[in-house]
Amino acid sequence: MTSIDPNNFLGLPNAPLESADAIILPLPFERTVSYGGGTWRGPRAIIDASCQIEVFDEETELDFEEAGFVHTLPMLPDDPDATVEQCLAAITDHVRQYRGRFVLTLGGEHLIAHPVVTGLTEDVQNLTIVQLDAHADLADTLNAKKWSHGTVMKRLIDDGARAIQIGVRSLSRVEFDFAAQCDRVETFYAHQVAERWVEIIRRLRGLTGPIYLTIDVDGLDPSVIPSTGTPQPDGLIWRQTMQLIEATMTGADKQIIGADVVEYIASPHPPGCDIIAARLVMKVLAHWWKNCRADLGA
Repeated sequence: MTSIDPNNFLGLPNAPLESADAIILPLPFERTVSYGGGTWRGPRAIIDASCQIEVFDEETELDFEEAGFVHTLPMLPDDPDATVEQCLAAITDHVRQYRGRFVLTLGGEHLIAHPVVTGLTEDVQNLTIVQLDAHADLADTLNAKKWSHGTVMKRLIDDGARAIQIGVRSLSRVEFDFAAQCDRVETFYAHQVAERWVEIIRRLRGLTGPIYLTIDVDGLDPSVIPSTGTPQPDGLIWRQTMQLIEATMTGADKQIIGADVVEYIASPHPPGCDIIAARLVMKVLAHWWKNCRADLGA
């Protein structure tokens, strides 16, 4: 392996920005978390830990060093003097220049999904968002805030997106009723995952059109990743998560416009879960490379 670059995912040299197929965007944005804080440190911890991971993925047989398709951008700083709305608008403007690439964002809190999505596409009404999450994030307001990690999916649904939520096990009655009544929300609750597993995989494989994958790490069981602001029991195990990622990426007539891994809190005493979070990011990239890169004409 070549010398490690500590600012790049996996420590690998960047592919030239103008020709890179995949873009890693570290976004240490944290303004609205309502319990455990520290997601702003997540992107740095994930990149640091990724430098300790083997660059060959045995599941997809991808050697990241040989493939050379990833460019890691510098951290996008948060302006402390800007309002939340101004920060979100700035993120959208920044992301817009990378349309047509696969943009994988490292959060930061879950609210970043909204400006990233709107930066990647003007056609939100034709977008399907696959959401792995313990929480529905369908509140209209949270702590009197319209823009919040707990309202992000409601804002995207309001914009016209469709959502397939998997692993949800914490939500209000209002959110529950909204999900049941809205024909653009399809929720597979955690207690249903085992019995509906074949249906879930078939549903994801059968998706067509533009798709965005958002992974809140609290969607995984705390036995896998406890280091998040609001962990919940009865989550997805690692192998289930891998199968969901693979199913989302597999199938004809799909355009995966981007993905994110959010709500990770850096371990105070590494390695902790940092390497697990980095491995999760690596797997998203590997499955995208295996199943979706051909859509770019590779």
